[in-house]
Amino acid sequence: MNIKQSTLAAAMTAALALGVSGQASAYVYGAAGLTIDNLSIAITPTQQGSVTVNRFDFALSNLAALNGNTLASSATCGGTPGAGNNNCTQTLGSMDAAVVNAPGSAPTRSENQLSGGEFAFIGPAAFTGDFANADSWIVQAELVTLGQPTKTHNIAESLLNDGTSALGNSQIQSITGLNFDFTVTGPIADFSIVFDADPDLRAAIFGENNSASAQAGLSTILTLQKDGGGGFIQWSPQGTVFNDCIAAGVTGCTETADSQDLNVTIGTTSNNTETLHSWDPNAINLTNFGLTVTGLTAGTWSLTLVETKSNRLARVPEPGVLALMGIGLLGLGMSARRKKLA
Repeated sequence: MNIKQSTLAAAMTAALALGVSGQASAYVYGAAGLTIDNLSIAITPTQQGSVTVNRFDFALSNLAALNGNTLASSATCGGTPGAGNNNCTQTLGSMDAAVVNAPGSAPTRSENQLSGGEFAFIGPAAFTGDFANADSWIVQAELVTLGQPTKTHNIAESLLNDGTSALGNSQIQSITGLNFDFTVTGPIADFSIVFDADPDLRAAIFGENNSASAQAGLSTILTLQKDGGGGFIQWSPQGTVFNDCIAAGVTGCTETADSQDLNVTIGTTSNNTETLHSWDPNAINLTNFGLTVTGLTAGTWSLTLVETKSNRLARVPEPGVLALMGIGLLGLGMSARRKKLA
């Protein structure tokens, strides 16, 4: 009886090894990154009055999960414009959320790991393990250091060779309270924002006999809203000839530059396929974006800019391997039952 059990166990082990070894070069991969540079905002009064910034706040968050194990980090700071008027500094927990590598990740991402002017993509080619990571960083901000345009990086990247699930998510959010205090009524100010951006997205499945899916996405949304109502602007650049600005309570809202889609999700569920969007990893390739809003009325407005990167991977173990495991366990169970009856 012991000989039969040992033989059956050895056969099951060999079968499993054969099934798993066949997947050694297979992978599921997702990556999303965005660099924003030269971002500046201008507000021009068209009638007598003044514009002040009541307060601004930054919030950054990173999340990575691998095979059910999760790690997260965050950073916040805020105040009023200019040095000494806010608690924003280039330290972890302020304008820099610590990099996260989900438990079990190999390799791991380093803090603010740069390559070619943007956050570095590790890529799937040279690795046989699994990883999930995310990082975000406000390199500089116009409201913190007056006269310097804003620059940000964030990234989320995951790879599955053997695992079953992975995801990464990074987000940078800023909210600014703008007070338009004027002595006259009617349209009184024009608002404009310009910046350069380089997005990178890739979702890929290669060499898999398993059922798998890969997804990567990014979103960039600007909202300018009058406190208490009476004015609303939302802009989500989509890289089209159409005006992507939605507005109410203002004279006009017009894109001055919209060079590519910054609000897109890509994915694949087919083996030996990949989907790309503006994919130029580890090389900066900035293009232009701009928006002008005319006819802002007196009152307090809140400006919110949110940029999010994410990826999600799933991989179901090969049915044949599971079947072999089931047969083996069943065989061991029957042997144990016969031994008990004997």
